[in-house]
Amino acid sequence: MKKTSVFLLAAAAAAVVLGGPVRAETAVLKAASFLPEKASFGWPFYRWVKEVNKSCAGQVRIDVLAPGSIKAFEQPNAVKNGVIDMMSGPATYYKGTIVEGDTMTLADLTVSEMRKNGALEFINKLHNEKMNVQFLTYFGDGIPFHIYTRKEIKNGRFDGFSIRTAPIYDTMLRELGAKTVTIAPPEVYTALERGTVDGYGWPIWGIADFGWHKHTKYRVEPGFFKVEVGTLINLDRWKKMSDAQRGCLNKMALEWEKVWPAWRDSYTAKEIKKQDDAGVKAVNLGPEFRKRAHDLYWDALEKASPDNVRKLKKLLLK
Repeated sequence: MKKTSVFLLAAAAAAVVLGGPVRAETAVLKAASFLPEKASFGWPFYRWVKEVNKSCAGQVRIDVLAPGSIKAFEQPNAVKNGVIDMMSGPATYYKGTIVEGDTMTLADLTVSEMRKNGALEFINKLHNEKMNVQFLTYFGDGIPFHIYTRKEIKNGRFDGFSIRTAPIYDTMLRELGAKTVTIAPPEVYTALERGTVDGYGWPIWGIADFGWHKHTKYRVEPGFFKVEVGTLINLDRWKKMSDAQRGCLNKMALEWEKVWPAWRDSYTAKEIKKQDDAGVKAVNLGPEFRKRAHDLYWDALEKASPDNVRKLKKLLLK
């Protein structure tokens, strides 16, 4: 072996031993999304992942599993236990683990404002302790929920209506006279077509994804609550990453929060146009409708976790 080769090998070995300029390997994060890329609440995460993989190249790469690899309701446990490194999904999917997560859907503040006043830090602390995950950020600010119906609403009530529901607005619908029905989203179209249900609760985005707009006549205003789809990282994996790798992900989370309003507004305009073109009419039940929905859900969450929810309520309401 030539002397120069021996010297090069020795120098390389010394760099490793002495902590020389050896670059850390790229942290590859295996991720799952609760919805596929083309779905209304799937594409923002996939779009952000592409930005991360571009901006954090050489430090972090996120590989999203094929849709259906892990069922949506199984993803929270998968990220908690380290089966996957990251997930994108709403807090209501793991409400049994962190009931306080659903307070985000009632927040008056944006995620950026929550970051500034300490609310996001407290929410992340709860996620660390109860679920073994780092709560990086979420999207959904400014996307309200609505009640959609096939029949005309009279006197601001739903007496005689069967409405497909979810836990977050179950109590409110029942108080307004509705019979609530639990149906998986893929089954709602047929239920509407056959008249098994007279309506459903859903955000302003996505009713055309399932073809529901074809059997929808009315949208109740004002919207209430707001969408929250969080980005969670397994805490053990997060701690093993370098400062630079964590820093790049935090930086990209902040960038996402900055560009989110433009992403949201552009997509919302298209979604409302789809509803308008389908002949869906807005029916305004007044501000009391929204207030009652929020009051009822705050009460339910506070009963489940009094101290934490009271603290979050003070932080999340203006």
